[in-house]
Amino acid sequence: MLLLSSHPFPNTHFGIWQIAEAEAFFREDLPLSAQEEGEWALHKGIRRLEWLAGRWLLHKLSGSVQRMPLAKTAFSKPFFPDDERFLCSLSHSKGIVAALLLSDAESGISIGCDIQVLVEKMPRIAHKFLSAAEMNFVLQHSKAVQFDLFHAFWTAKESLYKAYGLKELDFSDHIRVHDFEWSENRTEATGSIQRGDFQQHYTLLIEKMNLPETGELMHTVCMQKEQ
Repeated sequence: MLLLSSHPFPNTHFGIWQIAEAEAFFREDLPLSAQEEGEWALHKGIRRLEWLAGRWLLHKLSGSVQRMPLAKTAFSKPFFPDDERFLCSLSHSKGIVAALLLSDAESGISIGCDIQVLVEKMPRIAHKFLSAAEMNFVLQHSKAVQFDLFHAFWTAKESLYKAYGLKELDFSDHIRVHDFEWSENRTEATGSIQRGDFQQHYTLLIEKMNLPETGELMHTVCMQKEQ
């Protein structure tokens, strides 16, 4: 079931899909390269299905008749080896997948997306990914809003981590999400990655949505800001 289809930034398409189908549904319309077949075979259970569904969704967002195969960098960042004008980012959470596609990408640009079904443990682990200033910002809000904000920060930082694509980042030290106004379950914020001499700023679009049956989902997309 398609939960969301939007165009958050110029030349981008973002989608979220809740899986209710079997593997055969996605395989029927998803030719895989030999490399992808090998990667898919390594997965088990729900992760195996999410892997397929995410790539199927990405293909549908492209609107292309012929699917472009995906490869991964040494740091596991997905990319299109046959056409560098397209960039993508994928995410999954508890049987839900998301895909962000950028066409006509300029050199040096980067994007990222992340989704997270809201879970009770997030406040308990927040100290692992929030800086002192970010934690102080969250704690200024009511308990109910704090719960949402912990998930907002988590998905925002995950999306920035994916956009950076080189790993070796400390979520609390190297990835920052600057103060924002959380209103009507959404916000536009600025995020930054600072590591050594490297510094890059991103626009973040963060939103919470209700799932069709039970629960809630936080999602974030990010795109590198112009210098």
